[in-house]
Amino acid sequence: MANRVNLTEERIRTLQPPAKGEVVLWDADVGGFGVRCWPSGKKNYFLFYRAGSGREAPQRRLYLGECGSLRLADARTAARRYLGQIAAGGDPQAERKEIRQREAARLDVAIDAYEKHLTGRGVVNAKTIVATLRRELLKPLGKVDAQTITRQTIVDRVAKLETQKKPGAAQDLRAKATTFLNWMVNAGLLSSNPLAGWRRDRRTRAQRTAQTGRRLEPDEIKAIWRGCSNVAAPYGDYVRVLLLLGQRRKETAFMRRADVDLGAGVWTIPETSTKNGRVHRVPLPPLALAIIKRQPKFAGSPYVFAGAGGAAMTGWSKRHPKLVEACGVAFTLHDCRRTFRSGLTALHVDRDLAELMINHVGEELIETYDREPRWRERLQAAALWETYVETVIAEGGAVRELTAKAM
Repeated sequence: MANRVNLTEERIRTLQPPAKGEVVLWDADVGGFGVRCWPSGKKNYFLFYRAGSGREAPQRRLYLGECGSLRLADARTAARRYLGQIAAGGDPQAERKEIRQREAARLDVAIDAYEKHLTGRGVVNAKTIVATLRRELLKPLGKVDAQTITRQTIVDRVAKLETQKKPGAAQDLRAKATTFLNWMVNAGLLSSNPLAGWRRDRRTRAQRTAQTGRRLEPDEIKAIWRGCSNVAAPYGDYVRVLLLLGQRRKETAFMRRADVDLGAGVWTIPETSTKNGRVHRVPLPPLALAIIKRQPKFAGSPYVFAGAGGAAMTGWSKRHPKLVEACGVAFTLHDCRRTFRSGLTALHVDRDLAELMINHVGEELIETYDREPRWRERLQAAALWETYVETVIAEGGAVRELTAKAM
C-alpha cells in the first residue's frame, strides 16, 4: 500500500483535494485503514480487507464515517474492532448489507418506500393505496419483517373484512396487497410473493342475481331531487350535481373553485385528482352551473362543496342515510353515475362519446392515437341529459320515461 503515513487530525484537515479521481492516505499504524479524498473536498475513513483467506478472497472497502464528523481515534478503534471480526472469519460489509436488507424489508419501511415509488411514478391515488396498506396491514401486524408475512396472514385480513360485510374493502385489500408484494419482489426485498396465484372465487348465480348497483327510474330521480332539499347542506346540492354530471363521487365532492370556470361553464379535473391520471374537462350546463354558483364560500377553503368551517365534506355514512330517509329511495351515490351513463345510451349518445363523458379510458391503441376531445358533442350531450332531468323534476309535471321520443 503506497502513501502509508502517520495519520493525524491536522494531516487530514490539510489534505488537498485532487483535480480528478481520488487521493488515498494509508495509515501506518492500522493495516488496511485509511482516508479517501475527492475533488469535492469530501473525506472519509475506510477499511480495506479481504473477506476470507488467500489471494482469491474478494476484496472489500468498508466505509467507517466522514472525516470531521468522526474523530480519527474513534475511526481507528472501529477499524481494529472490524479487523478482529475479519480474523475470526467475519465479513462486516456483508453483515451490513444483510442488516440494511432486513431493515428495508420491515413492513413500515417497505410501505414508506412503496409510497415514494408510487409518487415518483405519478400514481394519482398513491395516498389512498398506502393508507389502505397502513390501516389493514401495518396497524394490525406492526413493524414486522415482511418476509414473515404469509399467505394466510393476508387471507385472514381479507376474510375479516368480508365477515364485517365489507366486500369492497376486502377486494381492495386483496388487490393492493398483491401489487405491493409484487413490488417488493421486484425491488429485491422478497424472494417471492406469498399471494402469487391467489384468485377470487367465481361468482355464483345467486351472487350475480343479488349484485348491487342499478339505474334510477324517473320517479326515483324526482324523489331524490326533492329529498335533497331536506338534508343538511351541502350534501343535497352535491347529490344533485352527481345526477347532472355523472362524475365520480370523490372527484365531485372535492371539486375546487380554482378548477371551475364559471364564465365558460367548464369544470377541469386535474390529473392529480382523476382515477386514471388524465385531465378531464366536464361541461357545466345551466342547472349544474347555477347549483355550483350558489354554494357559500368559506375563507381559505378551496372546495365548492365545503363542510364545516370550509373543510372537505365528510361524514358520508351519516349524511347519506338521512337523504335516503328523506326521499324514500334506497340508492347509492354510484347509482347516480350509472343513471347518467345509462341515460346517455337511452338518448342515443354513441358509446365512445358516452364513455368520454365519464372519463373512462378506452382500448389502449385507440387511446394512444385518438386524442379528439369531441368537445362540441360533449356540450350537446350534457345539455340533452340536463334537459331530461329538468322535465323529470318539474313541479306538477308528469314523470317521463327516458326515451329519445320523450326528449
